[in-house]
Amino acid sequence: MALLAATTDAGFAQDLAMHPAPAPIEVTAGQEFYSKTLATDVQAYRLGQPFKSSMPGSMGFPFNFAIDSDMLVRSYVSATGWVYFVPPDHMFRAWHSLLGSVIRGRDSVGLRVGPAGQMEWFVDNASYTRSNTVWTRPLRPTDPVPTPFAPANGAQSGGSGERLIYMGLTEGNRARVRFEKNTPGDALHDTFTFPLDQDGKGNGAIDGIEFSMETTPTHAKITVLNAPVSHTGGPPRQ
Repeated sequence: MALLAATTDAGFAQDLAMHPAPAPIEVTAGQEFYSKTLATDVQAYRLGQPFKSSMPGSMGFPFNFAIDSDMLVRSYVSATGWVYFVPPDHMFRAWHSLLGSVIRGRDSVGLRVGPAGQMEWFVDNASYTRSNTVWTRPLRPTDPVPTPFAPANGAQSGGSGERLIYMGLTEGNRARVRFEKNTPGDALHDTFTFPLDQDGKGNGAIDGIEFSMETTPTHAKITVLNAPVSHTGGPPRQ
């Protein structure tokens, strides 16, 4: 049995482990607590430099991966809405210290962006394992920050998405939240208020985004409740 072997539908438990319950975000008035990038508008990302790291594989054993280019180009969109970006000319690697390379054929390594704009590194080694296998890990603060850009062919990138911004309290003990949504050729900005109980707690929903709030006169702890959790899936294979 190959060390790096897993099935995608194993997966709901695997996804829960990789995507724990949402944590509250502490903000003051004017600070953003939610953003969503319309990843389908982005054609490429730049990393600033090549990148090498590791991620857990089968049974949690880590293996290494490398992106040997500072550019990642959009490759495909999965059925669950994840957009996959890979370096050009197969400039990627994945290996284990005992097994050597753990990719072959049509396998790939790169970045994937979820429906809510969440970013993860991925290694699709389905050809190597002969099963539909994709390994992922979220970006860490020490990782290079992917930046959207327009490739030389003129394809458009970035600029579309939506944000929620905490705007403080009103005199009537209500929380103010600003909603901003930008799409090509259009922009929508509006401010909503939500009632709070005597302890400064309440719930809100805007454009299908649900959140809970714990507020004080100076700040708030806000938890986005409906951040999507997706199954790890790979590209369709011929």
